This record gives sequence, C-alpha cells and structure tokens, in this order.
Amino acid sequence: MSAAEGRDLVFVGGTGRSGTHALARLIGCHRHFADVPIEARFHCNKRGMPDLLEGRITLRAYLEKLRGFWWHRVRVDGQPRGLYNLLTRRDFDAALGAFEAGYGDDPIRSCRTLFWALLGPTAERQGKPGLVEMSSHNVREAQALGRIFPEARIIHALRDGRDSAASVSGKTWGPGSVLSGIDWWAERLRAIDAGVRGEEDGAPYAIAAERFHVVLLDELVAGGREQAYADLWSFLGVEQDEQARAHFDQQMTAEAAHLGRWRSQLSRATQALVMRRYERTISALEREGNHAAPPLRAALGGTAAP
Repeated sequence: MSAAEGRDLVFVGGTGRSGTHALARLIGCHRHFADVPIEARFHCNKRGMPDLLEGRITLRAYLEKLRGFWWHRVRVDGQPRGLYNLLTRRDFDAALGAFEAGYGDDPIRSCRTLFWALLGPTAERQGKPGLVEMSSHNVREAQALGRIFPEARIIHALRDGRDSAASVSGKTWGPGSVLSGIDWWAERLRAIDAGVRGEEDGAPYAIAAERFHVVLLDELVAGGREQAYADLWSFLGVEQDEQARAHFDQQMTAEAAHLGRWRSQLSRATQALVMRRYERTISALEREGNHAAPPLRAALGGTAAP
C-alpha cells in the first residue's frame, strides 16, 4: 500500500444543494484533513467506477470519459471544471496508463490505486494525513465505495427539503418550482437510501454504523449546532482544532446557509402549499423507512400529516 492509500478518507455526499460543499470545506479546515476543491465524480457518478465494476460500461468507455469530461469540462455558466485543476496532464496520463494495464488482474485494487493517484497529491501538497471528497453521488454509491475503500467514512449531508428545493429550482438544470423541487429532492433521497441500505442478514445498512453518519445542515448552523459539531468530529475520530472552530463560528451560520430561504421566494398562499407538500413527503419517507426521515421529522417538529 502506498503512503497516499494509507490516508484517512472521508466521502461527503447528498442530494445536491444540500450543504455538501460547506461541510467538506469545514472538514478541510481541520489540520487532519485536506479537502478536494472540486467534485471529482469519476469514482461515483454515472459511467464511473460503480458502473465499470458492475459491467454496465466497458473499461474503454470509462477511460474515454475520464480523459474527456472528467479531465476538463465547462459548466453552463461558462466556468471550467475538472481534474486538470489538481494535477498535470503528464501525471494524469501516467495514472490512467497504470490503471488500464492492471485493471484486468485486480479491478478493485486498480480503482483504489487510481483514486489515490489522482486525488492523493491534494493531501500531500497540504501536508495532511487525511482527505475529504465531496461529490454529491458519494452516498448514493456508498455500497460500491465501501467495496473499494472499506476504511472510508461516509457522510450524508442533509438539508431541509424546502430549502434544497428553493435552491435547485433557481438553476437552469433544476425543476421549475419549489413544489416540483420537493419531489426532485425526495426521489434523490430514495436513491440515496437504496445506496446505503443493506440487503443481507437483516442488517439495516450495508455500511457499518461507525462508517456512516448523517449531518443535518439545519442543526449544524442553527438549533443544536454545538452538539452537531461535536458529533461530527467524534464520528471522524479526531479532536477539534482551532482553525476548524474559527471557520465554524464565522462561516457556518444560518445566514450563510440561507436557512428558510424558501419562504422569501413565495407568496403566503404558495408557502402553505409547499408546507403541505413537504409534510406529506416527510410522512411518505417515514413509511418507507428512509434513513433520512427521522432527523427531517425532528427538525420539522410535530406529527405526521394525514
């Protein structure tokens, strides 16, 4: 095992617009963890490592997407994104060449080695022993990531669905309204739950409890914030430090998180419709046994809607 592969590893994911970036930045302020500054995606998104390992795509197709879309892409707002931000093309090509040569003999090992070859230098440059990565699909692909990285900790960044819906409905690629945004958010929670839920021996989760943690953004920035903050570091197995605490105090606030933003965008009549839709959605998630339902219900308060 290389020095890079021996690092502590944390994956943060969620529905999108759920606080994944904010949470990863907080963890990356700690002296123990370096945060990858982009969503790397090649290890968890569609046509990524899970699809490759399950035979849904070929090795050639995977490498084509790595060398193209995941190396360099331009968002709809004109901003470039991709792995080119993290390493030179020479190092990138060398890593992919080694991966291609070894994949047939040991697919899991090769995926693991590729991940660390591409992202490990981020931690090395910062001189930190741990790494945190924030692609939103991380939790959805928790079972696959658990096979490749059995030592990794996985955090589900969760947010009030009304605020997630309000945020995503303002995007060119998102739903057209907060009401439809709640449905968008709920379907992604269902996909995430399927990604973490175990199917053998009656175990509720495929990922061991000590490796899986839910962080509700609303608690972290408002009510219950001190307990949520302490619980985070306890889960990660490190002591709190001053730099992370300063970031938490100054940046992780209800104002910065736009808590309750959904109300500011809507009339009173539409707010009532959204509230009703949201209560019914939480109730449906409870009936389905979704792991995200209990903290969402506790944050909402009250009893289930009929």
